[in-house]
Amino acid sequence: MTWSVSPVQTGDVRRVWASVAPMLAPAIQYSGGRIDARSVIEWLMDGRYILWVVHTENSPPKAALVTRVARYPRRAMLAVDLCGGSGLEDWAAEADRVLRTFSRQSGLDGVELYGRQGWTRALRRLGWQQTAVMVDTL
Repeated sequence: MTWSVSPVQTGDVRRVWASVAPMLAPAIQYSGGRIDARSVIEWLMDGRYILWVVHTENSPPKAALVTRVARYPRRAMLAVDLCGGSGLEDWAAEADRVLRTFSRQSGLDGVELYGRQGWTRALRRLGWQQTAVMVDTL
């Protein structure tokens, strides 16, 4: 089975949202109130976020990711702020390849992901490493 990881154009976000919103809902809830579905759609519509769908040919999305450009004083990264769906083991390598390529072609320094501890185990086999832990008081 061939997996595709494709960005959704801003004009298509509303059409696609109904099929990916349930997949992204747990990640939005895990944000600690930093974002909600309404703010995600707003940022997708104005280009601050990019929605990516994971699918096979002629099938509904299996997963979805939401990215943004994170600019720091000395680096700029493609940040994966939200990811949800199923079958990670099946499509993770293709998502990794696509996001790394997009990052390079966009002049960014790499890809970073915010999420639960389990992501470290899931992405280690693709060359990712945990470099920080986020701690908050929410």
